[in-house]
Amino acid sequence: MLRNKILVRCFKVMLIFTITRSAFCDVPRPRGVSLMNASLYYPRDEKWVCLDGSKTINFLQINDDYCDCADGSDEPGTAACPEGTFHCDNRGYRYKYIPSSRVNDGICDCCDASDEYGYPDTQCVNTCAALGRAEQELRKRAAEIHRQGSAKRSEMITKGKQLRAEREKRRSDLEVQRQQQETLRNEKEEIKKQAEHAENEAIDLFKELQREKESDFSTTEASLRKDATENFLRYDVNKDDFVDIVELQLDIALDQDRNGVVTVEEAKYFLDERDRVDLQAFITLSWPRIKPMQMLSQGIFKPPVDMNPEVEEKTEEKHSHTYEETKSPEFNEDTEQESEYETEEEADAEAAYEEDEPNVGVGSVTEVNTPAPEYDPETQRFIDLANEARNAYADAERELRDIDQELNELKTQIAKDYGPQDEYSTLEGECFKFEDREYVYTLCPFDRTSQQPIAGGTETTLGRWDQWVTDGKDQYAQQKYSRGASCWNGPQRSAIVQFKCALESKITAVSEPNRCEYHFDFETPSACDEETFMATEKRLRDEL
Repeated sequence: MLRNKILVRCFKVMLIFTITRSAFCDVPRPRGVSLMNASLYYPRDEKWVCLDGSKTINFLQINDDYCDCADGSDEPGTAACPEGTFHCDNRGYRYKYIPSSRVNDGICDCCDASDEYGYPDTQCVNTCAALGRAEQELRKRAAEIHRQGSAKRSEMITKGKQLRAEREKRRSDLEVQRQQQETLRNEKEEIKKQAEHAENEAIDLFKELQREKESDFSTTEASLRKDATENFLRYDVNKDDFVDIVELQLDIALDQDRNGVVTVEEAKYFLDERDRVDLQAFITLSWPRIKPMQMLSQGIFKPPVDMNPEVEEKTEEKHSHTYEETKSPEFNEDTEQESEYETEEEADAEAAYEEDEPNVGVGSVTEVNTPAPEYDPETQRFIDLANEARNAYADAERELRDIDQELNELKTQIAKDYGPQDEYSTLEGECFKFEDREYVYTLCPFDRTSQQPIAGGTETTLGRWDQWVTDGKDQYAQQKYSRGASCWNGPQRSAIVQFKCALESKITAVSEPNRCEYHFDFETPSACDEETFMATEKRLRDEL
């Protein structure tokens, strides 16, 4: 009876454990437990504690196809616990973990067929060795690409460091140049202030003189208007607020031909060929013609004796013409006297009045748009000096802004993370395109991503440079581009750029795994880090 109990117990232990052979020793451990976790499954006084510490069970209850532990750790080799995991050794290839629910489900999940131990009829074949050889071949090719790409990466590192050194030097030079330019700008600003102060004083003085002249003119104009109004009232005998032909004929001073009678024609001349005029028309049209005649009659105005050559020539021509007319039977003395008066006395009288009052006369028109004042030479000199000072200050200010803009751009570039050795620096300033059936995608590293329909249309920004995104242990595996154009009724577009090692820089694929979220596969020698790759290779060889 005791012997049978011992046999049953030994059989259960055989079910619990499998003997896993390693390169160093045979380590007994329950089925579905990795070599790394074997030490967690040693019994203590035939007892065993669940890995979450929640319960203690008999060691023989491990892999008894009944879930005792809440974390499923007592059933690593069966499908009893829904939260459990099964470890595939896959010796010769890569180990992996699968959910315990896939154990003995009739489907080969482990390449060594260890997950289907309860169903030998499933015809699962151990393919780990073949998969391992294929993996080794792929790794060899990848190693060669990394070797060649790493050489190109070294060149890019050299260029990147050179670019950084050039940018640092340029920034240092610009900072010195900025200080000098700022000093020059301040000097130009002070000169401008002084020149503008002198300009303002000169203009104020000019305006003051102009106001004095305008004041004198206004006084004279008011006096003339007063004289014209008084004469209008004197001529308006019947007090009907009009001056007509008959009323003007009463003033013998308006007798132009000196024949003792003011004719209708003479009166209409002073009325601007009208029958009568009101006060306003009398002031602007009649009074400029009447005043010289009154001045002549009062002896106030005398025609000038000396005449300029042009007037003298016209006078001689007129006299010659008059002499010729005397030969004609139709000529008489009255006509001669009238002609001489009209050509000499009347013309001289009107010229004298226009010279005395240049803004008042027949046909004078007040301009609506007042032109810019014409300054005197001294005032204009101050204005020109101020303009030169303003232009010089504007040039200095513009040069300072240009320096600041370049400095800000340099500081932004220097602050960017181009990789631990600046290996990605040379990618900035370049743009790469990828075309599928619908769109042309563009990636400008460290700047932006975009898409444009092949048929033509507006280019849409998918994102602008944001930051590097860590992928596992690789800090420089992905770039994030955010703040793209907003989707219709959706978020702003964004893109993730996955970097991979290759011998040339290019986009190999673009997808949209989620709405308005894009994924670029980008290959470049900058990602070919041979040292990191070889360390990864060593770890994989250990796994294989």
